[in-house]
Amino acid sequence: MNRPLFIKWNERSDTGVTLIDEQHKGIVSIINTFYFLMIAGADNKMLYSCISDTMKNYSRIHFITEESFLKEAGYPDIERHQSLHRKLAFQIEEIELLTIVNNDAGRLLEFLKKWWIEHINEEDQLYTRHLHDYIRAMNTGGIREQ
Repeated sequence: MNRPLFIKWNERSDTGVTLIDEQHKGIVSIINTFYFLMIAGADNKMLYSCISDTMKNYSRIHFITEESFLKEAGYPDIERHQSLHRKLAFQIEEIELLTIVNNDAGRLLEFLKKWWIEHINEEDQLYTRHLHDYIRAMNTGGIREQ
């Protein structure tokens, strides 16, 4: 029953923004669930449901949350970050179809691991300082809500 995780969360992945970190952990959990289902021999319908329903919907919610935080904080590189989110959504659709056609869930799993580790540990770390400065200014009264 105690199987290894495909991706282990580590503190390096934390952005320091509680809701974003919790959502990132949720996405990693979905990827780990997909891995578990795959090695447990789940059928393609179950694997497809995990990615198609759970991963895509949760990612959509996360992207909306993250982008709204960045917009509120006036993050100067928000358009590039949004384009990365759109690119991921498109790539998941594309690889998901290939997974079904070729019956190769491993390819999708590897893509998800690579993309999320790079996105969370590299791309999302680019905005953390900006968000922390914004939050600090809000907490010290340096920024007034409109």
